[in-house]
Amino acid sequence: MKERLQIHKKADSSTSKLESSQLASHQSTDKAKLRSNTPLTQVEIENQEFQQHKIEATKLEIQAKYGSLTSEGQERLTVLQAKMNGFLQNRVEQESGFGHDFGKIATNRPQGTVDLIQPKLTISQPGDEYEQEADKVAATVVNQMNTASLQDQVLPARENSQATSEEVRKPQDLPQASQNSLADKKQKFLQDYQVANELVKGIDETLPQEKILEILFNNFEKIGFKYTMVSKSHENLLKGTKEGDCQTLARAFKKVAEEYFFIENINIESTAKPFLSEAGKTKYEGRGKEPNCDDGKRWFFQNHYWAVWNNKIYDVLFLSHKKAEADMARQVDPLKSMLMPEEEYYETEKGKVVYPYKNKYSTAELAMFEKLKNFVKNLSKWLTKDIGAIANKIQSLFIRGANTSEFDSLMRELQNNQINEAASRESE
Repeated sequence: MKERLQIHKKADSSTSKLESSQLASHQSTDKAKLRSNTPLTQVEIENQEFQQHKIEATKLEIQAKYGSLTSEGQERLTVLQAKMNGFLQNRVEQESGFGHDFGKIATNRPQGTVDLIQPKLTISQPGDEYEQEADKVAATVVNQMNTASLQDQVLPARENSQATSEEVRKPQDLPQASQNSLADKKQKFLQDYQVANELVKGIDETLPQEKILEILFNNFEKIGFKYTMVSKSHENLLKGTKEGDCQTLARAFKKVAEEYFFIENINIESTAKPFLSEAGKTKYEGRGKEPNCDDGKRWFFQNHYWAVWNNKIYDVLFLSHKKAEADMARQVDPLKSMLMPEEEYYETEKGKVVYPYKNKYSTAELAMFEKLKNFVKNLSKWLTKDIGAIANKIQSLFIRGANTSEFDSLMRELQNNQINEAASRESE
């Protein structure tokens, strides 16, 4: 009876502790729910991102341990490690103004915080099957409490925290392996791509990402790039062949930003169809410095490429943050006509005809060209043997960029010739 009474007392005591633990867990949960209705601060958002990076990095480290990590995974792991190191270093810099001791990792532990609860209930004698079952239940409850407690301790609590109670890791205390890996990767990138040294020169890597991208963007004007209007590999550009087109520039910008500065989510966008544009001169040397259409008045592009980050445009060809205005062609491939100098032309949505001649383009009014085609079609019924000569006259006008009145004058001349020839035949 005495032994049974002792068991009941232990069980009652254990149950009381368990209920107390559950109550504390509920209070912690209620507190978390209350916080979830409050907008997150910037610090809390950064902490969440840090935890996500840490989880992803841990998975990749496990793959590396068992030899199943791919080269892409290794690159991703390096990026994650760099971001986490940057997070910790930034936190050091942010907290340094408050006179903290940087010798230890921040715990942000409130006064009076006790050690984490150990999951153990005592019932009857050690090894009792009921004791083992109770220990399992207690472990589950206490584990929930400890998890919430750890989150409150590791993540800076901005509700009631005191700056003087925080302890931050020194920069030199960051994992040496991660520091070396990051530095080695940057050094190898600069060794492989010598032009990248010019592009990253003078950029403070502690600046916000947007400012880093802006300086990198403007540095392209300083590297002596030649715009040839012919697409070349962006890697060849970074290795020293400083020529290419808008796609070459956009992809080089993306590669340096992502692989040297570890700035993610840079996309390459493009206009796939030909178009007219009055974007003005480029900032680069080469035959592509001046616009290639209508004697330098406008551009005619077969396509165009630019980079986008956070909805901001980086048009590296024109060093502009605005999308080039475009009069789109109605066709991807050119139309054919014997009246054109090179027998090819495009029609645009705004009523222009664009045609090439010796690496240059010119425009004419679409309405005039339609009128001219119909005129020649009708004329060919009567002057079949002379149609080649007529086409040559029309081509010569297109070559020198004649205006609408000159084409009208030619059509009147041809029409008069037709009338005179018809009258001559009748008189015979």
